[in-house]
Amino acid sequence: MKNSSLLLICFLFLGFKTIAQSDDISKVNRYFIYFTDKSGDNYSYSLSNPNEFLTQRAIDRRLKQNIAINETDLPVDPDYTQGLKDTGAEVYFTSRWLNGALVNADTTLLHEISQLNYVDSIAWIADTTRLSNEKSIVDNPTVFSEPPSVSGDSDIQLMMLGADQMHAEEINGQGMIIAVLDNGFTGVDKFTPFQHLWENNQIIATKDFVQNSGNVFQFGSHGTSVFSIIAADYQSADGHLIGIASKAQYILCVTEDNQAENTLEEYNWLLGAEYADSLGADVINGSLGYRLFDISSHNYTFEDMDGETTIVSRAAKWAAEKGMIVAVSAGNEGNKSWKRITPPADAKGVLTVGSVNPDFSYSSFSSVGNTSDGRIKPDVAAFGAATTVMRGDGTIVRGSGTSFASPLIAGFAACIWQLNPERTANEVIAAIKTSAHQANNPDSLLGNGVPNYSFAKNVRALNLNDILNDKVTFYPNPFRGDTLFLTTDGKFKEGMSIRIMDPRGSLVFQKEYKRREIRENMELTIDGSQQGVYFLFLQTGNNQKVVRLINF
Repeated sequence: MKNSSLLLICFLFLGFKTIAQSDDISKVNRYFIYFTDKSGDNYSYSLSNPNEFLTQRAIDRRLKQNIAINETDLPVDPDYTQGLKDTGAEVYFTSRWLNGALVNADTTLLHEISQLNYVDSIAWIADTTRLSNEKSIVDNPTVFSEPPSVSGDSDIQLMMLGADQMHAEEINGQGMIIAVLDNGFTGVDKFTPFQHLWENNQIIATKDFVQNSGNVFQFGSHGTSVFSIIAADYQSADGHLIGIASKAQYILCVTEDNQAENTLEEYNWLLGAEYADSLGADVINGSLGYRLFDISSHNYTFEDMDGETTIVSRAAKWAAEKGMIVAVSAGNEGNKSWKRITPPADAKGVLTVGSVNPDFSYSSFSSVGNTSDGRIKPDVAAFGAATTVMRGDGTIVRGSGTSFASPLIAGFAACIWQLNPERTANEVIAAIKTSAHQANNPDSLLGNGVPNYSFAKNVRALNLNDILNDKVTFYPNPFRGDTLFLTTDGKFKEGMSIRIMDPRGSLVFQKEYKRREIRENMELTIDGSQQGVYFLFLQTGNNQKVVRLINF
């Protein structure tokens, strides 16, 4: 939060006195109660017995990366939560990382709660309440419907990352667990693009932190679209949608409230990240951002974009420190007055993802960096300008936003880690960043740029020699037809070879040029009949340039 705990609780009591003088003396709001410690008289959890509060997979993830299990991993004191209940407050969720509880309470209870000797402070995080204890039972579906319409395919979004080659090598996220935090997943239990997940038991856990309903397959469809980019598996005569990590396992969490915009959602995000951590998730995707709220005093300024101020950015940082890879969207403020990234995009240790167009250029809507403390953001980018997604009504369409770039990187990271299980999360993140197309010159628009599977999987960086910067340029890009042009500085002493592969992996151009054959302006005739991403490989001596050419 922006205000200190002391100022915040003083504000609450001033508010309490005002409410007590009004007719609405028992208004129920949502609060986060911070506890002082984890050392009550009857506290029984111990760091020496982590299996009591973490799954073995969560423990193993820490051990593999030499991450110590510490006090933040310990559950809150059950006696403290019971004490809150004894006041009449309704306790719904507790946070290990913040050491506190999310409650519904009417304003008349605040003074009594504040007098408990283990209560450190109280944060008012939302008006009214939506939380309840009424649960709906969700059965695994057995009948699925075909998408009512299909207008797009996922070729470009995958090929730009080299994920088509990755899938050809049968790397689809097997053995990895990805958590998706969003606003709801309508249609995931109804349509055939997700049928394989149910048949193979790939959705291993779900949690609704907005209503506590037990049903995540409701509320909104933004989460559906985000999830489809990672997990869908659908092909038809009209188009197809292949998720980048369609064989991973998934944890689905509803953390975003469609009916209001409150700091509560930041706490929900944190609770979702803790839940994913406790179950042993490898990767978290969060295509959400927070800056403006219904309670204007909670709004953030650019000075707060330091990775340390906002609850959600701190949560993302803590999740990364627990050994998970956290991918978050940069935001869609690039062509608005704010322009900048929104939390948790400023978080430390995460992969903040911007958007590119089909020609790898910056998408004007993508939020820009850097952070207020000067760190480069975003970290990487992916295709978010016309991404193929499934909506909650089952239609497969194209949509734009950094929300759709982030899940591409989340799934990509899971697959790179699948290939390199001995690596730490930070080592995988470093490989992804250094494999990107502008890693030699990162900026505040795209960071390191679009990662490349061929380099990232071998944990090898593209460098200036690989790219041959400023020596050769190919155009137009995107292109149409069968003709490409290149310009060179004409000084290739060792000659030059060029190979071009079409989206199907077929060789459509290959030629060896002797030194005397190289001109400053040259024309290449290729077979340009396939829509999608062509890969051009230029080799001279030990130097290589890899160019993605978009036929779009």
